[in-house]
Amino acid sequence: MELHQLRYVVEVANAGSFTRAADALYLAQPSLSVQVRKLETELGARLFERLGRRVALTSAGEEFIPHAQRALFEVEQARQRVEEVLGLRRGRVAVGVLPSVGARILPGVLAAFRADRPGVEVSIVEHDVPWEFERMVHAGELDLAVTRAPCGRCDLRTATLVKEPMVALLPPGHPLGGRATVSLADLAGEDFVTMRSGYGLRDLMVDVCRRAGFDPRIAVETGQLSIVLGMVGAGVGVSVLPQLAAGDDVTRPRLVEEYAHRELVVVWRSGPPLAQPAQAFRDHLLGDGGHGAAPASAR
Repeated sequence: MELHQLRYVVEVANAGSFTRAADALYLAQPSLSVQVRKLETELGARLFERLGRRVALTSAGEEFIPHAQRALFEVEQARQRVEEVLGLRRGRVAVGVLPSVGARILPGVLAAFRADRPGVEVSIVEHDVPWEFERMVHAGELDLAVTRAPCGRCDLRTATLVKEPMVALLPPGHPLGGRATVSLADLAGEDFVTMRSGYGLRDLMVDVCRRAGFDPRIAVETGQLSIVLGMVGAGVGVSVLPQLAAGDDVTRPRLVEEYAHRELVVVWRSGPPLAQPAQAFRDHLLGDGGHGAAPASAR
């Protein structure tokens, strides 16, 4: 049973005549008759009674036609849905973001994207484990993700979203609080408040401190960035974070070390091109999300 045969049978039923149906379908009448007979042979039942120049549906034909019409309707709906996705009127995008990206960059990007593509659904997954995002993108669980460079998988493509400086978070009244910049060495003797082991922000802080020649003395560790900010604000200790993650409620002079920065990248699967909705969202991210970033580069 082929799709064009269903279309022919429905047209004959609507026209009540093979001649008129052939004209409407731009077919030769013998070709139309052959296709209808093939379908009847496959079904093992006649669908039409020939009444001179006219035809009428048999009992089998009356049962068959509504299902054929419904099948043709569903095929047309499927075609239209694909066209809508290609035209970005519908579709779905699954995006992974780090918490600081979700709070600082994503709202503006998502608002602009929704204004352009209101029919596209966007699903957001948020956590602070960069390599888990890479796994999810590779596995197809996410279309793309915003995570920290460098990317650990060679089978993913990346484009730079932003290179942001790292800052020192200082309690109110701290002796270094009046400076615009500080050195990591200035913080070597301080108690630190930080995220727990396994979080990307914790790894980043420990890495830059060690490159400055010391291991940070951890006083409090937590799984919530808001708790880190609150503890620093209460005077429990200091911290070191990327600028986007640092918030605005504490003193945060910039670190002078050139290596004290975080590069955020958009990652997606290599191989077949992204679906159109995901491509459009990626372009919005790279176009609207940089906040003064270095020019994006892809590999």
